[in-house]
Amino acid sequence: MVSPAPPLFALIIGIDKYLSNGVKDLSGAVADANAVDAFLQKSLHIPNGQIKILRNEEATRVTIETEIKDLGNNPAIKKDDPILIYYAGHGAEANAPSGWPSASGRLQMLVPYDFIPSGSDDSERGQGVLDVRLSHLLADLAAKKSDNITVILDCCHSGSGTRTDDNDPTFAVRGIDLPETYTVAQDLLHDIEPDARASVVAKGFETTGLSSHVLLSACKRGQEAGERDGRGAFTSALLSLLQQNDLDKLSYKDIITNLPDLSEQDPQCEGVHQSRCLFNSKVASPQRELYPIRASSDIPGQYVLHAGEAHGITKKAQFVVFADRTMTTTLGTVVVSNTAAFTATCDFSARGNEAPFRLAAPGFALQTRVGGEQDIRFFIEPDERLLSIFHRIADEMQSDKGGKRGFRLVESRDDEPDLVVIADGDDVHFEIMDKLCRQHGLTRMPFKVKIDDSDTLHRVLRSSADFYWYLHHSSNGSPFATSTLECMKLEETGKYTDDLEEVLMPDPNGDNLNIRGVIMVDVDQDAIYGFKITNTISLSLYVSIFYFDVSDLSISSYYQPGSAKENVDVSLPPGESLAIGYGASGTVPHMYTLREGQDVDVGFLKLFFSTEYLDLSGIVQGSPFTEGRGGTRAMTESRHLWDAMCVAVVQKKGLEGA
Repeated sequence: MVSPAPPLFALIIGIDKYLSNGVKDLSGAVADANAVDAFLQKSLHIPNGQIKILRNEEATRVTIETEIKDLGNNPAIKKDDPILIYYAGHGAEANAPSGWPSASGRLQMLVPYDFIPSGSDDSERGQGVLDVRLSHLLADLAAKKSDNITVILDCCHSGSGTRTDDNDPTFAVRGIDLPETYTVAQDLLHDIEPDARASVVAKGFETTGLSSHVLLSACKRGQEAGERDGRGAFTSALLSLLQQNDLDKLSYKDIITNLPDLSEQDPQCEGVHQSRCLFNSKVASPQRELYPIRASSDIPGQYVLHAGEAHGITKKAQFVVFADRTMTTTLGTVVVSNTAAFTATCDFSARGNEAPFRLAAPGFALQTRVGGEQDIRFFIEPDERLLSIFHRIADEMQSDKGGKRGFRLVESRDDEPDLVVIADGDDVHFEIMDKLCRQHGLTRMPFKVKIDDSDTLHRVLRSSADFYWYLHHSSNGSPFATSTLECMKLEETGKYTDDLEEVLMPDPNGDNLNIRGVIMVDVDQDAIYGFKITNTISLSLYVSIFYFDVSDLSISSYYQPGSAKENVDVSLPPGESLAIGYGASGTVPHMYTLREGQDVDVGFLKLFFSTEYLDLSGIVQGSPFTEGRGGTRAMTESRHLWDAMCVAVVQKKGLEGA
């Protein structure tokens, strides 16, 4: 019996030779494309018929865009089949037209074979594949097939691609500088207004922007992607890594962090689904969060963990240290003795006469026990059946935390519990104690659990422990208190994409709905909302945004920065703003609903700011009740700061003046 072909489908593009003399030819892009093709066929056994490859003159703008569209119309590609789009060649960027919503004021593009670097008013010839156009095509592809799409770009958007490099003829940059006079043809933008995306995602925007695909790129903004001796540095390193590892266990973030160091370029990973395994919609286990750790240069038996207060690490937290990410060789156990914003000092925890382990290279630490003051507080209304169950679950959680937070029981409501658990006949209810929630009328979760269902109770307690700890987690000071979050209603602009999707932008006559840390939402209006975060300080910031749904204990991501081994692109340069849900941000707008039987709901938007990159993707969690809900002066040295902002989102019916 013949085995079925693996389901992956690929579009591979490699361009060395360009039509215009104004674009310097490359020497390794086609070789890289051929190497990717060979890897798919020989290592992954993908049939040749499932791979389309465009080389040089075959890779015009129209052909590239048509081939991406054809993937969406290919009946052989079934829902959730993995799709790979690979590009090696030049990239470029140009000034965005006046009034075009772009965070940087620039539009980036891939440079096809027939590109004219001096510019062209003809939208049909000489144009680049614009980033907003590519985003639109990927959103359409995801809507037709699935969001199991991988995009790999071995190019950059500036560099010496139009100049002769006499100093090193073996090296070339995969990017070109366009003249300041270059303009994007207006006709090319007419029907490709950047897709906005929608705590539920607004209908029609489920697979757009950073949710439609995962992007692996050769370098960060402002860097140059290089090729040497006829091969791209990024593609060569990437293929070498993939050939040496089990792809079923390798997430996109793992790929980026395990790449070898490349000279003057830091590969990046972007997209909502960075934690998925490569070419797979399966999410890698969130329990295996590993932090780098190195030996102290001063004190034997002391170690420096590359995670600190901002990551939720506290004193007395315990970690097992491994030699590498495979977790096959255990070196020993350490306990946190002191914490800073992004690092923690750890001491060796000896068993008997065990000596401290040596670390010539960085190891990787897995948290096995949380530190002090990380358990949440429960009050249980007196009921013998309930108390006996909770004590048993508490013992289980204490003996096998696996690095997770637990809970402790308090004696009365006066002890300010996070949650009150009440037995009502054969059911268990959960009373919400947050003051703002109660002030607006949300006093009880709209879910109940059978009193003898200890598995579900255990799951709810686990979820609530992490939920409330992260909700209340904050820095000691407020260094970024002046940074602002605006919430705005989005409205139709009267424009549509090629697929008749509505284009949304902030209501020009609307107000900022964030009033002193509270956003009031009238669910009867069926409005769609976007957000704008502004960095008002002189430091570049990374930002992560999560929505905490108090009613079902879920935590969803509104925005997270990309990932990289080092030097991740910042979210907010000084004085700039980040749009969420509109413009060219690649993020989705949101709308808010009430569950059946609810008259009010309250959630919290939690923003984490930091001057160093933080991977906070582990905060995200589903509901334990359901599968999901259909929510100045230049610095002379670096500052290690972090902060958090919390904004309530109150959802009611029929609010006057909303």
